[in-house]
Amino acid sequence: MFVYTNIMSTKPLSATREDYLRAIRRLQEKNSGLASTTETARYLHLSKSTVSERLKELMRDGLVVANKYSSIKLTSRGQKIAQAITFKHRILEVFLHSVLKMPRGKVHAEAHRLEHGISNEVAKKLNRFLGSPKYDPHGMLIPKI
Repeated sequence: MFVYTNIMSTKPLSATREDYLRAIRRLQEKNSGLASTTETARYLHLSKSTVSERLKELMRDGLVVANKYSSIKLTSRGQKIAQAITFKHRILEVFLHSVLKMPRGKVHAEAHRLEHGISNEVAKKLNRFLGSPKYDPHGMLIPKI
């Protein structure tokens, strides 16, 4: 499995932490750059207290900046990681839908399972194989990494 390590330690970034970063990025994409603890909890189907605890860890690791009563922002490093995970997810959705002919309604869950298990290098090669698509099957822009 491909993992990122944080600057402060050699501890790998878990799939769960990657999910938080991608969720925050997605909410920022949807809400003109804004994400909140409440929205993140709703998006991830978790309690606010669970999300608050994880955000403290992500802040300590230099991946997000969060204010208890305000918005959550990804740091430049957090943004880079979230963008890579989003790229992998959306490229996998294209592959699953276009090549494997999976229904559009099923590709999200499958891509979510796979996104944590491929490297950026494999994702880039898959992107080239697919002809560098600009959008995923749901019409979302595929970011560049």
